Amino acid sequence: MFKPLALAAALLVTAPAFADVSIKFTGRDAGDPVVATSVGTNSATGALNYLDSIAGSFQAYCVEPAQPFALTSKGFKTYSVGSFTGSQASLLQGLYSSSFQSIHSGNQQAAFQLAIWEIVTETAGSALKITSGTDQGSFYLTSVGQSSNAVQALATHYLSAAEGYSGPAMYNLTKLSNASYQDLVVASAITTAVPEPQTYALFLSGLGFVGLLARRRLPR
Repeated sequence: MFKPLALAAALLVTAPAFADVSIKFTGRDAGDPVVATSVGTNSATGALNYLDSIAGSFQAYCVEPAQPFALTSKGFKTYSVGSFTGSQASLLQGLYSSSFQSIHSGNQQAAFQLAIWEIVTETAGSALKITSGTDQGSFYLTSVGQSSNAVQALATHYLSAAEGYSGPAMYNLTKLSNASYQDLVVASAITTAVPEPQTYALFLSGLGFVGLLARRRLPR
């Protein structure tokens, strides 16, 4: 059964670019389609479930389809914490701000993942298009089984919404990178001021951190 998208019960705070987190892959929704694309014939789509060694469970999307993900049996792996830049940052923000809250079904998750791959993988200057044919670019969908038409249409819609989005940034987007396994994007709804461009998000226990600050402020 599909589980609603959720993030870790964590507090995102600014940290230096060299900050690392230790996370473990715990699984994905089995019902989300496996697709064939120009970079792989057996690519699992949908949100990926992870466990952070400090903050707990959270979900992420892959931004590196050619790399494998770390199987649960591999245990915790260290990822560096960073951010997206340039057109990737703008388009991913447009994608998340325009569509992320509406992602619920397996097909929607698959289409959202394809839209992310298109944004981060497509050659600069090429049109954002996931179907093969004219102007297909370097990344495109070749097969997605029985759900092909629905997933293609949804991904195309999400990409169009990302390109056309002109509203405020609704999410902090964090990039988690590992040399051996898939890089990831993690989203956290913006509830305070957007961090400065040179800062990065670090997972810390939200309730514990806030509680510690509160105790320190109590009069003695």
